[in-house]
Amino acid sequence: MRGSLLTSLDRPWVFEARSVGDADDRVVERALWVVVLASLALDVSTTWLGLSMGLAEGNPVMRWAIDGAGFGALAAAKLLVVGGAVCLRAARPRHGTAIALGLALPWTVTVLVNAVVLASV
Repeated sequence: MRGSLLTSLDRPWVFEARSVGDADDRVVERALWVVVLASLALDVSTTWLGLSMGLAEGNPVMRWAIDGAGFGALAAAKLLVVGGAVCLRAARPRHGTAIALGLALPWTVTVLVNAVVLASV
């Protein structure tokens, strides 16, 4: 055996554990990207439904954009954010899970808030 237990290259279990961890991370990241896409679609849908029912957009910047450019501004903004996140993911692949979570979490909360508001109307 070369070196100590900590420096030995004869530890295949270390590499196997990393492989399994990497595979788990990829599964989690893929699942989060699915949540991102689903929450994006649901956010746009629930926002459209709320606006068609006479409710106002809660985000003042998006309210201004929708008033000026129409509902397509919301979809364009969402796609711009996802495109930026995908570019960031390509530049920093180690942080892919955090990037996906950074979109999935607030958009899922937004969908839940939209659903509660729509249910109360």
